[in-house]
Amino acid sequence: MADFSVDVIIINWNHGNIIAACLDALQAQTCSDFTVTVVDNGSIDGSPEWLARKYPRIHLLAFSTNLGFSKAFNQAVDRTSHPYVLSLNPDVTANPGFIAEMVQAIRQDERIGIVAPKLLRANDPRLLDSTGLFVDRRRRPYDRGQGKPDDGSYDTRLDIFGACGGAALYRRAMLQDLALRIQDGGERQEYFDEDFFAYYEDADLSWRAQGRGWRAVYAPRAAAAHVRGWGDTLRKGKQRASPGARLALCNRYLMTIKNDALGYFCADLPRIILAELPRLAYAALVAPETLRGIADLIKAAPSALRKRKQIQQQRTVNAQEVRRWFYAKP
Repeated sequence: MADFSVDVIIINWNHGNIIAACLDALQAQTCSDFTVTVVDNGSIDGSPEWLARKYPRIHLLAFSTNLGFSKAFNQAVDRTSHPYVLSLNPDVTANPGFIAEMVQAIRQDERIGIVAPKLLRANDPRLLDSTGLFVDRRRRPYDRGQGKPDDGSYDTRLDIFGACGGAALYRRAMLQDLALRIQDGGERQEYFDEDFFAYYEDADLSWRAQGRGWRAVYAPRAAAAHVRGWGDTLRKGKQRASPGARLALCNRYLMTIKNDALGYFCADLPRIILAELPRLAYAALVAPETLRGIADLIKAAPSALRKRKQIQQQRTVNAQEVRRWFYAKP
């Protein structure tokens, strides 16, 4: 029997039109030491039934409602057991050597907890989509190299802040080390913060990992194409009313509340305010529903403060060391 070392977790929510390419690419991998779990978040497009027929070897974990990306991922982690966990969006099509290269990278050092691949734009593979995730001094997450040409400038393996959750390999031991212990009538664990629902849960996890001394590395030979979604944007015309910007607004602040050092936050506060005020004013004009993220933030703040206490108590790396990443050049 093969020694399956990687659990691939794909979250599906009405992605029946694109998930086949993702799964077919996994079937074409040069290695076979992985299993695939698809978590269906209450899809109504018929994709769960179709997946069960077309891909009988995958593990299908179906829920009747949309739990959100974070909770669905956590549910799958708790139901799997292999030493590495690959978070993969259904709109990612991996090259044949993708998983092998990711695993090779994470096995270089037992303190490597996160590996980021080279993601390319699906609509124009000459352009980069992500070569690692970073947070700048405005406390805004960004993808390194996004939109730049794939001209060899991003072909060097190096340490990074974190990885885009659309395609990221995590060491299970790191996820367990970073797990937030939640007391709500019993104890449970959250790897991705379930208050986030979706958006920036990957940046939050990366920040927590840096604070605990885990390394994140970029593996340029692990390549895949990614269909970039709406994300944290207010400038996509017909998609202005999408919930993505509202979630992203709230979650950026939650991430900062939980992880930031007060002194360094205050030092950067003028920069943060200068960036935020025009953004909030623009949102008020073109997509006022985005500002409901502020109400979401107020509601989630008590939980974030409780989690902050836990995170700060468990920190093993000083805030100054983590802060150096905020000065990184994309």
